[in-house]
Amino acid sequence: MTIATPPGFVVVNHRDDRWLADAEIADALGRAHLLEADGVRAALAQADGASGRARTALLSIGDARLVLRAVRRGGLLGPWLGGALLTPDRPLREIAVTAALRRAGAPVPRPAFGGAFRSTGVCSGVTWNGAVATWFEAETRDGETWLRTGPSQPKLASALASAGESVRRLHDAGGSHPDLHVKNLLVREIEEHCEIIVIDLDRARVVPNLGARARMAQLMRLYRSLLKRDLLRIVGERGCAMFFDAYTQQDHALRAALLARLPAERRRIARHALGYRRFRSS
Repeated sequence: MTIATPPGFVVVNHRDDRWLADAEIADALGRAHLLEADGVRAALAQADGASGRARTALLSIGDARLVLRAVRRGGLLGPWLGGALLTPDRPLREIAVTAALRRAGAPVPRPAFGGAFRSTGVCSGVTWNGAVATWFEAETRDGETWLRTGPSQPKLASALASAGESVRRLHDAGGSHPDLHVKNLLVREIEEHCEIIVIDLDRARVVPNLGARARMAQLMRLYRSLLKRDLLRIVGERGCAMFFDAYTQQDHALRAALLARLPAERRRIARHALGYRRFRSS
């Protein structure tokens, strides 16, 4: 698949490696060997731990602070392939999608670079490893961590309203996020206000006219993440209503279309309820 180079980015090929890099820092990345397989592997090896399936590392490149994340395959083939990818497209597409959404005004991180390189091990030379880096968002915490700090009611109300507004901006920009959950929302407190940034756009897409069905499915995935992590008791139904009001704003037609999808989404929640209880007891 051909992936268009976003404005302000350059293509860098090193042996079999394929990279997209922000032109502003491409030379510095090259000097740090971060546009080649060995350099990225070394950087990820120094990561402080794992976040979900993907290891992350905080890098300093000149004046830029970047968060580097491995891109790994999940699903049934994931363990068999050791997380390797079948094609190099996924990390390159994530950079292109993130750049496009940011240009369209969506509240997403600034992409720095991403690429794919041939994997080693059992499937050496056949599969790919991938990595993506974005600019570090200072003074932020993921939504789950922030909620567990016990924010005041005014701060909680501000965060929920900002979250609704931010997800609406993402959707209006054409962003379809297949893994919208509470840990993929970063919260930044600015005095009495909270700013929300949507992260981890792996497998996200830019689509024209994102419909009510897709929007509601993603909103309810976010809701289910609160239920699964036992955070709904902190947010409360009133807090969910604040989020929904901020998302729909004064768009009565969209609100009605979303609410029409609610019965189907409630049935989906019921089907997953047993799994949530197992998650909390594990």
